[in-house]
Amino acid sequence: FFIILIILGTLIGCLFSPTFNLTKVIVPNGVNVASGEILNSFDIAKGTNVFKINYNNIEKSIEKLPYIQSADAKIKFPNEIKIEYIERKPFALVKYLESYLVMDKYGYILEITREKKFQNLPIIYNIQFDSYEIGGRLEDTAKTKYDNVVYLLENAEKNNFGFSISEINYESIGNVKMWVIEEDIEIIYGEIDRNIIVDKLNYISGILQRVKGKKGTVDISSDNYLEKTVFTERL
Repeated sequence: FFIILIILGTLIGCLFSPTFNLTKVIVPNGVNVASGEILNSFDIAKGTNVFKINYNNIEKSIEKLPYIQSADAKIKFPNEIKIEYIERKPFALVKYLESYLVMDKYGYILEITREKKFQNLPIIYNIQFDSYEIGGRLEDTAKTKYDNVVYLLENAEKNNFGFSISEINYESIGNVKMWVIEEDIEIIYGEIDRNIIVDKLNYISGILQRVKGKKGTVDISSDNYLEKTVFTERL
C-alpha cells in the first residue's frame, strides 16, 4: 500500500513540476517532408507539462500530411518531445489535365505538380477519375487500373526486366501500351493478366534485345502472343 502511495505521489509531483515543462520538439527533416511542415501540423505550447500532452492526437495530426504513412510521438526526458515518422515514397506520376499527380505504390495521392518533378518515375496516362483529394486514394476503376500498373512495374523490377519503363498508357482494361527509356519502341502490351505477367515481361525483354537500335511498334496484345507478335518498323 505504501509503495502505491509513493508511486502516486511521484506521478502527481511530475504533473506539477516545472522540470517537465516542454522546452523543445525534436523533428528530423525527411526526404519529401520538412520538419517545419510537421511542426505546423499540430499545436502544443512550450511550457506545457509533457505528462499532460495527448501524444495520440499529435500522431493523428501528423498522419494527415499526405507524405506521412505513420508517426510516433514520445517524451524525451525530462522536457522534450521526439517525433519519428515513416514517409510514403513516390512511385509513379499520373497525368491529370496539364499536371501530374505524385502517387505512392498503394494509390495515395501525395501531391500535384505542374512540372515532372521526379524525373525517374514512370508516367501513367488515362487513369480516369472525376475528382481527387491530396492525401486520399484512388477509388473504383481508377484504383484497379493503377494497382495493375504497380503490379506490372514491380514485377519488371523484381525479375530483372532489363529496361526502364518510362510511360504507360492505360487506354482501357484490355488495352495497355508502354514505352521504355532505352529504345524508341512503342509496346502494345494488351491486357495486364497477372497470371502470365512474368513470362510476358521476359518475352518483351527478348524482343527488345532483338530489335535493338530500330524504331517502331511491337504488338504482343494477342492472347496467343508467342505466335502472333508483330513488329512494325518505323523509318
